[in-house]
Amino acid sequence: MKIIFAGTPKIVIETLNVIHASSHEISLILTNEDKPFGRGKKITKPPVKIFAEENNIDFLQPTNLKEEGLLDFLKSKEADLLLVFAYGHLVPEEILNVFKMGALNVHTSLLPKLRGAAPIQRAILNGDKETGVTFMKMEKGLDTGPIYEQEIIKISDQETSESLTEKMSKVSSRKILQIIDNIEKNNFMLTPQNHKIATYAPKIIKEESKINWNKKAIDIVNQINGLSPSPGSYSSLNKNRLNFFLAEFTDIKTKGPGLLVEASKEKLLIGAKDFCVRIKELSRPGKKRLKYESFYNGSKHFFSEEKFLT
Repeated sequence: MKIIFAGTPKIVIETLNVIHASSHEISLILTNEDKPFGRGKKITKPPVKIFAEENNIDFLQPTNLKEEGLLDFLKSKEADLLLVFAYGHLVPEEILNVFKMGALNVHTSLLPKLRGAAPIQRAILNGDKETGVTFMKMEKGLDTGPIYEQEIIKISDQETSESLTEKMSKVSSRKILQIIDNIEKNNFMLTPQNHKIATYAPKIIKEESKINWNKKAIDIVNQINGLSPSPGSYSSLNKNRLNFFLAEFTDIKTKGPGLLVEASKEKLLIGAKDFCVRIKELSRPGKKRLKYESFYNGSKHFFSEEKFLT
């Protein structure tokens, strides 16, 4: 089959590799524009654009999918299937209708749960014990289409959005050819979603990164792990910012929200509303992420004065 692929971040690369190595043809890639990244705001290509360049595949980076002439150009490619995975743009109905075998979306939740922009992070933030990957036939609504297939993924106690993304990538790359082949052979059964039980995963906003130590410990752990590595979570000690990337729930009773309960060579414990949170990976601004033990060895003086994080 001739496929037009729409995607942007690293999570889709393994799936792209599998399709590119198969008998199917990726005739065009759609991806986001180059954007500023990091502290230096250097203009950076999205991973999917780099893949396209390295593999000599035609690509476009439209600012939106209603640009003049885009619809006619997509029609001229005479592709059979549109495959969308973490693209970042809503696909208009007129584009969905271009493809004789429709449009396939790889969505990183068990639809109808967690429709929307940030299902991986929201699953961890919500304290969910499982999530999954859904292969869905696209229609006009936001993640509302009928389902080809789903696979459940368990969420471990110290799951981060980074580790969960890796699990999602492996499931998608392992299943994608089977799904595409079944579509080509018309060998599938679509299951409608139960819209009454739908939930949503809105985009993560900047304000969600700051830690409120008056929350329950489990909620703070889920925040730190769910937002790791990006955009990350942070707090301040003696007006110095600390970025947190991995945390663990403990059954040690708190002595006060934000109180530095222990900052020994072995562990960093901070009080929440009810119990203590153990910080396992962290960094200073502009510095690399470290395991707590390594951070302590280089910055033990950091914890010697102020005892409350804000």
